Amino acid sequence: MKSLPSFHVGIGAAMLAALCWGTATVMSKSALADVPPVSLLVLQLAGSVLVLWLVVWGQRTASGSWREITRYAWLGLLEPGLAYLLGLIGLTDMKAGAATLIQSSEAIMIVVASVVILRVAPTGRFLVLSVLALAGLVVALGLLNFSEATGNGALGVTLMFSATAVAAVYVVLSSRIALKTSPIVIVAWQQTVALALALALLPAEWLLSSDGVGLPQSPRTWLLVLASGIVQYALGFSLYMRALGTISANIAGSFLNLTPVFGLGIAFVFLDEMMTPLQLAGTAVTITAVMLISLSGQTQH
Repeated sequence: MKSLPSFHVGIGAAMLAALCWGTATVMSKSALADVPPVSLLVLQLAGSVLVLWLVVWGQRTASGSWREITRYAWLGLLEPGLAYLLGLIGLTDMKAGAATLIQSSEAIMIVVASVVILRVAPTGRFLVLSVLALAGLVVALGLLNFSEATGNGALGVTLMFSATAVAAVYVVLSSRIALKTSPIVIVAWQQTVALALALALLPAEWLLSSDGVGLPQSPRTWLLVLASGIVQYALGFSLYMRALGTISANIAGSFLNLTPVFGLGIAFVFLDEMMTPLQLAGTAVTITAVMLISLSGQTQH
């Protein structure tokens, strides 16, 4: 049987990564009904880190020198550490579908971060498309109509935008580090560092929470929490790394704009999250504009 061309494999991997992240956001939203954010992040990362290191061990992949490890491992404090911590806290105050839509604005924030950190001037095309994307977001999130904004609190929206901005800074800083280490080793180390951060913050959540230690109370919730971590972190990141190994980053990034499409659809089916026709139109404008930004190559640094 003839194997698929690597280009098609890369596209398939990028689409599956988008499906993983859209699905995992909905799974996390469901899990947050029983498990508080920091505890959820700890459990999700623990499951993912275990799977990743088992894969690294099984493949006998070398991690490189400690000097090399420290060059990239600390970035795990940003993503998935701080980015997903803010995102999960924000998700407690907003709809899962809206969260995936905000996350799609990462392409815009990458360029903004590049302007601030690297002094890279944006193009006029980027500015126009960014205005369109943000206008679409305002409409999609129901910020022009209070009744449409139900379920999307101001704190939740703010934290989700902040999480996306942190993820963009991570991308820009990561792009400046030339590494020969296997991508799965990088992901494993960064998620291990993120897990350490989440564990350090866990006692604070226990002290501030009126319910004390927040752990899943049923086998179903345990399965949901661990599965969401593996899908979100281990599988999603590994698939995206596979995509980047066979297709260009801007093409891979354009397919990740399917994340809100999957997220909105799955949230509608499993969480009964509804959007008005006007909000759907705003969603389409945002996704289209962000995809054009990704394909333009402006996000490549």
